[in-house]
Amino acid sequence: MASKFQHRLVGTIILVAIGIIFLPDLLDGQKVTYRENAASIPLRPALVELAEPVNFDSFDNEVAELLIEPAPTINLTAAKKVEPVVYTPKPITKAPKLVPLVKPAETAKIIPPVGHSWNIRLGTFKNSVAVDDLVKKIRKAGFDAYRLPRYKQTGQLNRLYVGPNVNKNELKRLLPKLQKITGLKGVIEKFDPRDK
Repeated sequence: MASKFQHRLVGTIILVAIGIIFLPDLLDGQKVTYRENAASIPLRPALVELAEPVNFDSFDNEVAELLIEPAPTINLTAAKKVEPVVYTPKPITKAPKLVPLVKPAETAKIIPPVGHSWNIRLGTFKNSVAVDDLVKKIRKAGFDAYRLPRYKQTGQLNRLYVGPNVNKNELKRLLPKLQKITGLKGVIEKFDPRDK
């Protein structure tokens, strides 16, 4: 004979199975179904009656009346004979030597190749307000100054540059003037336009 525990176990399994099967349907509520509104395609379009058929025989008569005048004819045997034209080349004469109206300008300065630009790095600072003040001071003196990064960012070092210039010797000449203005001794570096 089966024990009480076995009866309870079978009863519990049946209740759980019924709950798993029917409980979702009861708790789900009313189901909403969506239907697309699609127009049905007619099987065959309705026939439209056409206008009266055209009689093309009447057109043939009108065309024949237009073609009554014959085309003019030309008698080819009575036409004048055309003599062929013979081209005689003229002797070649020496062309006068062309003299330029404007004398070419001499280049006074040799331009170095593109891509070799230089700038002066005056320093790297943590205080971005001080860098902005130095940039204003250097620009007021007539030099091209900028800072990197271009926009203030907290916790980032700010580099102060003067330039760029393609002539390295000119930048070397500017170093003492910049030291007098800012009190900073700069270093000449190669300019990289990709720096941010």
